[in-house]
Amino acid sequence: MENLHPRKIKYLHIWNGSNYATINNFTILVNKNFDPKEHFFVVRDTRENPKQEISKFPNVAWLPYAEGIEYSVFLSYLESAEHIFWHTAGWNFRTLFRVMLHPSIMKRSFWVEWGADLYNWRREEKGLRHSIVNKINETWRKKVRAAVMIFPADEEVFVRQFGENIPVLHAGYVAFPCEKTEKLRPLDKKEGPLNILVGHSATPNCNHIRMLEKLAAYRDEDMIIHIPLSYGDAKYAKTVEERAKELFPEEKINVIKDAMKLPEYISFLWGMDVAVFDVYRQIALGNIEQLLYMRKKVFLPQNSILGRYYSENDTEFFDTGLVGEIGFSEFAENKTGKEPPECVVRHLSEKSVLAQWKVVFAAAEAIKK
Repeated sequence: MENLHPRKIKYLHIWNGSNYATINNFTILVNKNFDPKEHFFVVRDTRENPKQEISKFPNVAWLPYAEGIEYSVFLSYLESAEHIFWHTAGWNFRTLFRVMLHPSIMKRSFWVEWGADLYNWRREEKGLRHSIVNKINETWRKKVRAAVMIFPADEEVFVRQFGENIPVLHAGYVAFPCEKTEKLRPLDKKEGPLNILVGHSATPNCNHIRMLEKLAAYRDEDMIIHIPLSYGDAKYAKTVEERAKELFPEEKINVIKDAMKLPEYISFLWGMDVAVFDVYRQIALGNIEQLLYMRKKVFLPQNSILGRYYSENDTEFFDTGLVGEIGFSEFAENKTGKEPPECVVRHLSEKSVLAQWKVVFAAAEAIKK
């Protein structure tokens, strides 16, 4: 039986069911630390999804067809809410257009941006249809009451695209708090080949093939390259796997096709020595920040969004331009300090993230559109 629809909702949270590591943790965090009667969660998915851990809560409703036959129910939730938090704008453009037909809803809407819907929302294809879709997506983002940046460096990108008239708040997510990460720290460093992580998913934004071709300079060394491809673009994943097997002996490639439970994946990251992320926008934070916290050797493009941010915040990383250009011993050597960077701890600490959201909820009461 679906949970009862409250007549009035103070804070409505909208999820699209795409990232349960974040959805689960945030929903649990809110219900544990705030008044559950003031918060309600609507998920565009079914409660049967094995990845979800939140159907136990009475303030969670499931609307798998929110963009179709259940739209009227979805709309009734929006109309009942005092403050609406859209956790990502990853909705069909038709849905965003229909919502914009209700100005009062937009005046109560907060867009909590995720990397893809801030950096990759605009269609590059030519033609009238694509121009219309881009205009709808842009207009929706400009009509929200305020925007919540989940990573500090995103504000500059937001202002550049949408101007300075929209209030900007800051609050992140923490899918797996560093307090839990610490409990999984291995007691001893196992001897063996150098474990290298390349990317985090089957997305072309990770430029896997370019990095694999650079890593091929070390193909005769004692190493294993781990490539998580358990979600994303299946066709792209196949291309990456095929190229990896062309460049390296089979025993030196570990293509990860099956999703792991989050604690299992964190333990897996503890086993990595070097991580290579050839990414230029904000992406893969759940991997990169965990690895920086663990004091692993992380390679990022020096001139990327993340590279510039970490450089400005005293967080050591290494430029992907060095991969394949420096010798293997230098590539493998890790001289990072023992203490995790302050900015990384701030992003991964549940206490810190909780404090950030307290500020956002308070601001929602104060901001007028």
